[in-house]
Amino acid sequence: MEKEFFMCKTDSEFMVLTQNKDCHIVTQELNIQPDRYHQKGEKTLNKFSPNPAIRQSGLWAISKISVTEGTCISEHIKHFQSILEDKIQAIEKLKQYYGFECVFYVLIETEDAGAGFDLDEAELSFINKISSRFTCSFVINEHL
Repeated sequence: MEKEFFMCKTDSEFMVLTQNKDCHIVTQELNIQPDRYHQKGEKTLNKFSPNPAIRQSGLWAISKISVTEGTCISEHIKHFQSILEDKIQAIEKLKQYYGFECVFYVLIETEDAGAGFDLDEAELSFINKISSRFTCSFVINEHL
């Protein structure tokens, strides 16, 4: 029996790469607590190696995860707009004054090998305002 719809898990993040500076600067400037963070040089364990790795940059990130029928990026962009729309000047300061790189990242796990998405002009404009880089990855997962 052929499926009428395919499930997708969408994980999106707004990340700030802080390089050598304290990642808590981002928390102070944006007045938002991160979902995850780490400092450059911290040791981290990797399930694929018994030796600890060293973090190559500092990171501050907020995220959203959803599981839906089909891809739904617009829901994620609206989520970040509600949080960051009034923080554009602070984000610009993070980029210009501190030299941090801001990244809008989307990971889509889908049962559909032909999945894709569209962004309208307003969504593209918002992503452009908050980030210096946009990254999107698709992973096919037949058992979502």
